[in-house]
Amino acid sequence: MKKKEIRSAVKTVYQELWDLLSLDVETEHFFKLPKGVEPVENSEENEGWNYAYRKINEIREHVGVLFLGEEKIKRSLKQIVEETKYFIKNCEVPGVVTRWKRMNPRLVYFDCAFEVMETCPEAYLEMRRGLTDTLLSCYPDAEFIEKKNVYFANAKAKCEHDAIEYSQEQVFNEEILHTLTLLFEDAFQEYL
Repeated sequence: MKKKEIRSAVKTVYQELWDLLSLDVETEHFFKLPKGVEPVENSEENEGWNYAYRKINEIREHVGVLFLGEEKIKRSLKQIVEETKYFIKNCEVPGVVTRWKRMNPRLVYFDCAFEVMETCPEAYLEMRRGLTDTLLSCYPDAEFIEKKNVYFANAKAKCEHDAIEYSQEQVFNEEILHTLTLLFEDAFQEYL
């Protein structure tokens, strides 16, 4: 494939993943169908997940077709697609693979560890000390808590400045989409 064709195909897959991930808030983490999508007749399972999985499978198929003969690119794209599927399937915030948190450390600000620390400080302390079977994905210290507080204060101020309604869910979705951009810029830098 020519570099121009690869660039166009990479952008196609990026747009498909972007469109899917941008539905996270509207679908309440894919528990509901997006507006305008009709449910499948006689389906008893979670229609939101079914929709998302259908989309993921379509994207995976596009990757296979668009990048026939381009194994390195196909492998990188399939990894991102599988990581996206992991996020959708996980149904939690941040609910992403470690690589995504490394790529965008701000995703950790959404971890439930902060809530546990604030609402159940004694239980959090026991978890942090390894005295329970419950493990958290992070154990914030005072410096990290301060950075998180500044981050959310800035996010709220930006929403007020832009005259849009602030919600942590929307800010999180913006971070997920930003992470997707970072992943593509990192993996496909020579084609973008």
